[in-house]
Amino acid sequence: MNERMKRRAWALVPDPLKDTVLGYAIRRGVGRFKDSRRMFDYDRRLLPNPYLAELESASPDLETAVKLTGLSIGYPAWNLLYYCLLCSLPPQEAVVVETGTNQGFSTIVMAQALKDAGASAAVRTIDIDPEIVPRARHNVEKAGLSDYVEFHVGDSLGFLTELAGEQDHVDFAFLDGNHEFEHVMKEFEAIHPRVAACGGKVYFDNTLSGGVAEALRHIRAQYDGALVEFSNCSWSPPGNAIWQSQPRATEGDALS
Repeated sequence: MNERMKRRAWALVPDPLKDTVLGYAIRRGVGRFKDSRRMFDYDRRLLPNPYLAELESASPDLETAVKLTGLSIGYPAWNLLYYCLLCSLPPQEAVVVETGTNQGFSTIVMAQALKDAGASAAVRTIDIDPEIVPRARHNVEKAGLSDYVEFHVGDSLGFLTELAGEQDHVDFAFLDGNHEFEHVMKEFEAIHPRVAACGGKVYFDNTLSGGVAEALRHIRAQYDGALVEFSNCSWSPPGNAIWQSQPRATEGDALS
């Protein structure tokens, strides 16, 4: 991508997002539209939330989508996230967490899954940028899901560490904040014991290159459990992945 294309791509990013995604844009090349794997030619009724479908209906291409929904994971990754969370909910109280709220569109998808499942729980989501969270609140409210989201502002590592100290299990975590290797690993390690305690799942975005890809290689080598990667599910830089822990055997299981 030449410099003219880069400048044009960056001009499409809403001003409130520029400070939070500047390094990301430079490193990963936001604007590689011709290489995008995000889908647009599909029935918007497939999306789990009407507000999300309304915005997507006005997004015929990636340029417009960046204006309306920022750097969200897009379709079909939204639906993969929705399905994975639905499959992770326990009969009792669910613990669902997200790092990197951004504008709240993945938050909407997860909150919709909680609502559709009749779960008495909320997505606990955190972003380090206090200026972007009000926009996320607005989007979640427009989606009719305010009762299913608990917003936090601050450092994700401190937030996850505190959460792990309060909860004995984490059923589902979407780690999509800082994508550097060390940060991804620290987030994962902060909640790993609580996820492993219930056979929960951790969902990753931007998995095909950079720090997240390196973190996934380390997780595959060092931790028990299953890692499934979806290389064509999100827009450039593409890739989603799901790690599921190995549930702990109970005494009854050991004897059977």
